[in-house]
Amino acid sequence: MNIDPFNVVRLDRVRLTIDNIDGPRDLADKAPVIVDLVHQIPGPDRPDYWIAALEMPLSVAVDNHDRVVNHLILAARWVGTAIASGTKHTPVSLAYVIKSSLLTDEQLSFTKCRYVAIATASDISAGIAPPS
Repeated sequence: MNIDPFNVVRLDRVRLTIDNIDGPRDLADKAPVIVDLVHQIPGPDRPDYWIAALEMPLSVAVDNHDRVVNHLILAARWVGTAIASGTKHTPVSLAYVIKSSLLTDEQLSFTKCRYVAIATASDISAGIAPPS
């Protein structure tokens, strides 16, 4: 694990599969979605949001406009759970990053992302899919 100058925890390449997406059809139909955790970012309400880079960009509708989304914001849904190496079927909230400046911000701004769905996330860093 590496620590950057902003005190943001960075994991050594954690890759997740996002599935069981309960959200808009244009996202749910693309499941499973593969992401790499980029870094943790504190929000105004909690310290443990994650910026995740999509393996393949998504073409989705945001505010009734077609967009290409390259990054998601992830947050564990339940108190006491965390998005971490080894996670399996962890319930998460998903948001699209809609302003790329968020990627270098020190704190999450809800105006730069759009909440879109809930799903489950599992670590596939070792190249092994989680048990179904």
